[in-house]
Amino acid sequence: MDPIKNWFNELSEQDQKITVAAGAVVSVILVYLLIVNPLNESVNKLEIEVASKIKSDQWMSQQVSIIKSTGATSSVVAGSLPLTSIINNTTRKFNLAVSRRDSKSPNEMQVWFDNVSFDDFLRWVAEVESKHGVSVATVNVRSRENNGITSINVKLLK
Repeated sequence: MDPIKNWFNELSEQDQKITVAAGAVVSVILVYLLIVNPLNESVNKLEIEVASKIKSDQWMSQQVSIIKSTGATSSVVAGSLPLTSIINNTTRKFNLAVSRRDSKSPNEMQVWFDNVSFDDFLRWVAEVESKHGVSVATVNVRSRENNGITSINVKLLK
């Protein structure tokens, strides 16, 4: 540190003022580049992500309302098919790839879907409820970056 002090003290008064001013400008630029700018970029990225999540949530809510308004009810008498057969037949019909399933009892099943179209999933739910008398107990939807593509797990009861 002493060599720097000696060098600075050997400068003329005008050069010392210029050096101090340049140091202050460099310090301000460094603070901006290393702290302020990355924070602004992070905030902007989070704002975009939140807006995307809100848009996705609104879209999903709208789709649920559409399905409910179509009159999809479970008023149809449940067929004699077992729940496993109903799931197999209807998921094949709607091209929904089941990634995992867990049968709790003959009348209760947990089904997992990865990377499925939310629209196709809702159409599938409408059919299993209206035509097969299966009811949805719980649904867990995890949105993906792709618009309308989600991972879902659903608990079904017959």
